[in-house]
Amino acid sequence: MKKMLNIRNGIIIILCLTIIFMAIGFIIISLKLESFKNNTQKYNVVFDKIIKDSSTKGGNTEPLGNVEIIANGKILNMDFTLNNPHDEISYIIKIKNESSTNALIVDLLQSPDYKDINYNYLIDPVSITYNDIVGRELKPNEELDLKITVYYNPSTKSGKKTFNYKMGLITESVEA
Repeated sequence: MKKMLNIRNGIIIILCLTIIFMAIGFIIISLKLESFKNNTQKYNVVFDKIIKDSSTKGGNTEPLGNVEIIANGKILNMDFTLNNPHDEISYIIKIKNESSTNALIVDLLQSPDYKDINYNYLIDPVSITYNDIVGRELKPNEELDLKITVYYNPSTKSGKKTFNYKMGLITESVEA
């Protein structure tokens, strides 16, 4: 009888230790899962800031520009009014990688694309130029400058030019 009691107590002790070790293992796995859940990667590359770089008058009236960031930082909405030949206005737009991974700038989408012959006549003789940032890779929290310049070229055409221009940012995540 005493032998059976010792075997029964031994089995109970083994089962209790198994339950305790399983509870400890569950706690460890739960903590690792919680830290993994808090460490999720996010992806967001946006137009961050707009800085008016310069404005040059070609006549008596100052050229006007209004640039705003819309669509959660993905689109620039720009309105320009140039009055005279040689009017020029430029902006520096900060692009920021708010992601936890590297990002590649795939393209800048323009609407309308005034470089296209079908739309160029709408703003002729005005030209829009910007520095080439397509193909640049941004590390997490890195910023990049995009300089946009609008210039009223001297030509036989004259008169006030008012137009709207939008630019979108197309990016993709890059594995580090």
